[in-house]
Amino acid sequence: MYRFIIKKLFVALFVFTTSEALAQQIPVISPGRDFQALESALDRDSILIGDQIWWKMDLPREAWQDKQIEAVQFRSLPFDITKGVEALSPVILDSVYRKKRLEAIEARILLTSFDSGSYQLPHMPLYLKRMDGIVDTLWFKGPRLYVNTIQVDTTTFEPFGLKPQMRYPVTTGEILLLAGVIIIVAGLIFLIVRIVQRRRKNLPVFGQIKPGDPPHVAALKILESIRKQELWKKQKAKQYYTLLTDTIRVYLHDRWGIQAMEQTSAEMICSLRKEKAGDSLLTDENIGVLEKMFLTGDLAKFAKYTPSDSENKESLERAILFVSGTAVLQEDDNKEEKEE
Repeated sequence: MYRFIIKKLFVALFVFTTSEALAQQIPVISPGRDFQALESALDRDSILIGDQIWWKMDLPREAWQDKQIEAVQFRSLPFDITKGVEALSPVILDSVYRKKRLEAIEARILLTSFDSGSYQLPHMPLYLKRMDGIVDTLWFKGPRLYVNTIQVDTTTFEPFGLKPQMRYPVTTGEILLLAGVIIIVAGLIFLIVRIVQRRRKNLPVFGQIKPGDPPHVAALKILESIRKQELWKKQKAKQYYTLLTDTIRVYLHDRWGIQAMEQTSAEMICSLRKEKAGDSLLTDENIGVLEKMFLTGDLAKFAKYTPSDSENKESLERAILFVSGTAVLQEDDNKEEKEE
């Protein structure tokens, strides 16, 4: 039965807006002989101007048991509790438990003041509605509130003008950090510019291009490698003459700039004869030796002709003879001078 009453009590607890007469300022006293006043308290005795404080009122068990509680509501906030003291919240009802048992109901109001002085707070009513509909009024005594202001020593007080913005000196760490950022950015810009420039020239990003061998040296190395392979002994005459003629074509391109790789043998010999006027090393005898080698090579590659071993060796010797006879030996000297 007791638990049922407690449960019903919590369901019945509510806060409602009273009539316009109750919304006016709370009276200082309540007339009549039935007036009863309970004690109330503040969080502390005094506050500074503008501070906030809670005014608390505890309802004993016998005051609210088997009753509904209706609290006085203020028309608008902030509401003047008394002259100089304002209410910042309505009457808030809280349940007070001790050892999981409801002992009391606490009502509280948040107050503030913006004028210094001593204020006697008025009595605060709470309306207790019985189960039979009869309403009882429960009054709480108003405590005294002291509002203090900050004391200013006018004897030593001296006003000062506005101070300019404070500027801190630049530290060594800030200078080093700025210098490091500038160096890193400059290094990145330099690296990007160098990469772009070197790529356009087909050069490595770092270091110098290692100078290659002169055309005649490179050609002779390849011809010597072809000699060691002896492909004609492995029934690979077509592959043998392909390597042989392509080596000479590269040599012609590097030596005189002739586009030999895109020309036929006849066109290549014709281009070579045009270079004879400006090159003393290029003679009819050298051109004739090369022409015979290309003729044998074309027969082996395109006419399914199978040259003899002697013809194969002779073609290689003719290629070596042509390269050796037209080599510019001064290129080696120029290479040494560049390296120095």
